[in-house]
Amino acid sequence: MTSRPAEIVYTRTEGQPSDLSEAPRPRVVITGVGVVHALGRTTGEIWEAMAEQRSAVGPITRFDASPFATRIAAEVRDDADPRFKPEYWAALDRRSRFAVSAALSAVQGAGVTFTAQNRAQVAVVMASERPEEDRLLDGARHLVAGEIASAVATLAANARPHAAAERIAALLGTTGPVLQLENRAPGGLAAIIEAAAILRRGDALVAVAGGAEAPVTPLSLAAFQGTGSLSTRNGAPHEASRPLDLDRDGFVLAEGAAVVVLERLEVAVARGARILAEIEGEAMTFSAGRDGIPGFDADQIARSIQLALVTSGRIQSEVDLLALHAAGNVEGDRLEAHAVRMIFGASARHHMYTPALKSHLGHALAASGPLALAVVLEAMHRQQIPGTRNLVREDPEVDLDASPNGPRVDTLRVAMVNATGWAHNATLAICHPASMRPIPAASGAAGDVLAIPDEAMP
Repeated sequence: MTSRPAEIVYTRTEGQPSDLSEAPRPRVVITGVGVVHALGRTTGEIWEAMAEQRSAVGPITRFDASPFATRIAAEVRDDADPRFKPEYWAALDRRSRFAVSAALSAVQGAGVTFTAQNRAQVAVVMASERPEEDRLLDGARHLVAGEIASAVATLAANARPHAAAERIAALLGTTGPVLQLENRAPGGLAAIIEAAAILRRGDALVAVAGGAEAPVTPLSLAAFQGTGSLSTRNGAPHEASRPLDLDRDGFVLAEGAAVVVLERLEVAVARGARILAEIEGEAMTFSAGRDGIPGFDADQIARSIQLALVTSGRIQSEVDLLALHAAGNVEGDRLEAHAVRMIFGASARHHMYTPALKSHLGHALAASGPLALAVVLEAMHRQQIPGTRNLVREDPEVDLDASPNGPRVDTLRVAMVNATGWAHNATLAICHPASMRPIPAASGAAGDVLAIPDEAMP
């Protein structure tokens, strides 16, 4: 934003019905987005890389991956951010660096200012599937070597499972609810859904939410190799991430972060914020499996999509695009495609786009859902449909329009983002500002909510 209206103080709206069942569902909008990824540090950079068919995937350089079956990943080659002081940056683990960098970009993009008067009305909700592993492994090596003093020093400073959410809240100086989720791959979307719920129930009026991951480590590589989940196309890294393709052989690990700023609609309107999209619907489901062992099934993926559609108040024909989770797992891609057809009908490919964005981005675990959301927001801004890379031979059991020939110009007003993981499912429904339901007129003083001067950065 180029202009900054005067500051406002967050207060609860007076005169709301005391019976929540009589109150209209509070509306939540997205006003800022920040990303850190191998393809770029803005949604525009990522979009241009995707449009040029540039791959994020290459040989792993952060450690010697030669003993592993998979030796490729989508690495962020330079994690530096000149907006932060060197001593602050050096104290952060890799995952937290991605998180605070993306969060600061989102907040600055939203053009909001946190003050002593409003900081208690700001929530932070983040998700990561994997812990910070590099420094934990360093501590473990010291333990194995019998270097207890070194192990203690390393682990005391870095054994922080809540680091991403805590670091963002501490950086911004906010004092509202702070949550760190671990909900497998759908965790990042779950974080955004929970952040929206916090706003809807009035526990905060602004939220910073998303996912951050740094899983390109020997520990994560070994763990996923053990499950048989990773592609082994080491000789052609740019062709390895190929969800929905008949010859797919697994997913490709990626790292990075994506964070959005959410606001109650009345707050965004009052301060004259640029609204990127409205969150209209959301849902999470769980596949209970059998005999006490969680499962993975199309029915619960479909139910998540259906519930998000129902809560949005939209009908199937209004949805222009559904960004698939589609990581490249043979059975997983088919189950998700089947779930989509269950909700949108057998002719879904003829009236809705279903791109598989991990074909460009790789699988950033809990950050993958927020990254997909960030790309969809950019697509809405451009009124273009993102394409699916490496889709050479379509799997006939998928039978969806994944836009395999690169981006195309088309109307994009209502979109959904889906995320699945072992047993967990999450879906978000958003709409373009031009298709939002009537917006109430601003009341009170317009204001800007958060802008942090560069000199205030740690």
